[in-house]
Amino acid sequence: MKKLVLAFALIASPALAQVTAETPNPFEGKSDAAEAGHALFGKFNCAGCHAYDLTGGMGPDLTDNSWMYGGKAGEIYHTIAEGTPRGMPAWKDKMTAEEIWQVVSYIQSKHQ
Repeated sequence: MKKLVLAFALIASPALAQVTAETPNPFEGKSDAAEAGHALFGKFNCAGCHAYDLTGGMGPDLTDNSWMYGGKAGEIYHTIAEGTPRGMPAWKDKMTAEEIWQVVSYIQSKHQ
């Protein structure tokens, strides 16, 4: 029940939600969220840096276990939302919290 309340709170009021490294993905295990994330990955041209198969290029490989900024759901969310000092742009002003979580779902669905 607590997870359901947390998920609802994150989706209903993303501006108030504090995402930490330990924050679980509210869409974890939901294939429709991963599919939506896949579409967003293409729409926002994430493949331009991370490749269509997420194996990297200019940006890092998102399928391996080497994650400079952390591979937990909350860490991936933070990296997408806030960007990184080494080239990853911040997407928090271009994507909703729900969209970012969907991209996290897609990445997690392809992670080895």
